[in-house]
Amino acid sequence: MKEPSRRTLTGRLRNLEESEHNEMTAAAQDHLDRPRAKTAGERLRHPTEVRRQLVVDAARDLIADKGLFNVLIRDISKACGVSPGTISYHFKGLDEVLMEVVKAETADFYVPLQQSAKGSGDAGKELLYFLEGMFGSDANSRRHWLIWLDFWSAAARDEQYGEWMNAHYTAWRDALQDVTERGVSEGSFQCADPRGFAVETAALVDGLAVQCYSRGSVIPVDMARELLVKFVKRELQIS
Repeated sequence: MKEPSRRTLTGRLRNLEESEHNEMTAAAQDHLDRPRAKTAGERLRHPTEVRRQLVVDAARDLIADKGLFNVLIRDISKACGVSPGTISYHFKGLDEVLMEVVKAETADFYVPLQQSAKGSGDAGKELLYFLEGMFGSDANSRRHWLIWLDFWSAAARDEQYGEWMNAHYTAWRDALQDVTERGVSEGSFQCADPRGFAVETAALVDGLAVQCYSRGSVIPVDMARELLVKFVKRELQIS
């Protein structure tokens, strides 16, 4: 029997290699097309909203402790245990993180206080309870005002921050005006200009906050609260 030539053997070998290569390529493509089982690390990954909340919570404490202008993305990354790349993926930058921090801080500070105040059913008590709660000696109250001190500075220079802050203050003054008008109609107190009272009260709250929460302030928190209450009682003729 005639033995195959070297050229024939080489051709057969080449055909065999090409066949094996095609089979491996098809198998690899089939593997890619099939749903892949998640690894243990992937199964532990948090949903987007949870990751964003982790970042915001870590940033809130850092900004309160170190100040807005001393916090970097890598600081937040270290505090919340995610990579800087993950933060950049979920947020456009440090500016967006700050905005979310202020929104969360505002909701957590004002909403529970507002809800508690409304339980009294009396406009006078509601107003005083709410305003007294603005100045607390606890860590959460101090953190709130320290974050706002930095945000005021940022809002003075950034248009987006400024727009959000103006919207916040409009709602804040409207709320003060509403409760004042309700109290007047109920006979709880007197006020000829509810809007003017709302504007003055909001301004007084901010001015006192700047002074009593600054380091080394000679106006303690208790005094700031007392001055605010005296002003409100005098303006609304509350005994």
